[in-house]
Amino acid sequence: MFRVEFNKLGIASEEIFINEVPSIKNIADNEILIEILLFPINPADLLLVEGKYSNKPKMPSTIGAECIAKVKKVGNNIKNFKENDIVMPLVRDNWVEEKIVYENEIIKLPSNIDLIQASMLKVNPATAYLMLNNYIKINNGDYILQNAANSGVGNYVIQLAKMYNIRTINLIRRKEVNNLLSEIGASHIFNIDLTIEERDFIKSLKPKLFIDAVAGAQVNKVASLLADNATIINYGLLSGENIQINPHNSIFKNIMLKGFWLSLWLNKMSMKEKQSLYLYLSELIIKNKIYTNVQKIFHIKDIKNAIKLASKYKRDGKILISASNEFLQK
Repeated sequence: MFRVEFNKLGIASEEIFINEVPSIKNIADNEILIEILLFPINPADLLLVEGKYSNKPKMPSTIGAECIAKVKKVGNNIKNFKENDIVMPLVRDNWVEEKIVYENEIIKLPSNIDLIQASMLKVNPATAYLMLNNYIKINNGDYILQNAANSGVGNYVIQLAKMYNIRTINLIRRKEVNNLLSEIGASHIFNIDLTIEERDFIKSLKPKLFIDAVAGAQVNKVASLLADNATIINYGLLSGENIQINPHNSIFKNIMLKGFWLSLWLNKMSMKEKQSLYLYLSELIIKNKIYTNVQKIFHIKDIKNAIKLASKYKRDGKILISASNEFLQK
């Protein structure tokens, strides 16, 4: 079977390689063998290879934050899962054709869920949901503001906010995505380089939450547009720069800055809470309430070209990987 690995830090498309290892034949009584059907390439995966994500990995390292899988074999003591169940691993290292997991490491999903959308369930939808629901109280008709609005998380924020009757102000870098964001429910869309008039308009809406994926100097520029006592949630570092916010915004406007990392949230949630979260989001996928555009699905053997495309600034959707020709035809 194929397994994606890297031996040293650097540019992901250069350092990633395919290691062909024997298939797994036998499992213990408390183990479950799963077949990985699809996995997406996320920015965090690439940052891991670059040595810019959380702790630096031990080499050689496997990789992969999320995937969708099917149960291939269950151990004799397994009661809650059976062969062909569709499951989402909560653990990492998912860029592989198959792997062994334990019952508390996977969540069973509805069998009728779209597998392509389900492959992207763990990270971005949960990130958007938790940032909208677990930091401040946002009422019907309130305004929130986000940058990187065309990202995976940004799209889910817009779709969820529309469901909750929350209005979104969305900052983007290229106008070609305007129509897409409008179609999924964006209230207002502006280029990141705001005019004076646009800044004044945003100020008048008094947004109480700013969801930031960029960091750097932009945080302070946007903070000046927020309502007093607003909150900034930073979940990314697309600029590669430290967050900047001046004392006027932090002291006199009482702007609160908080960070978000999905792994920390999942670590403190009970298994029942995790199941509830992901089953709720699964139902939204099944009802076509939330989704992400997919640009292309690559075969796992073509992982380097997939990463190169995923790393490009201008894309029309997520890049997915599969070892199955079934998905490559879609």
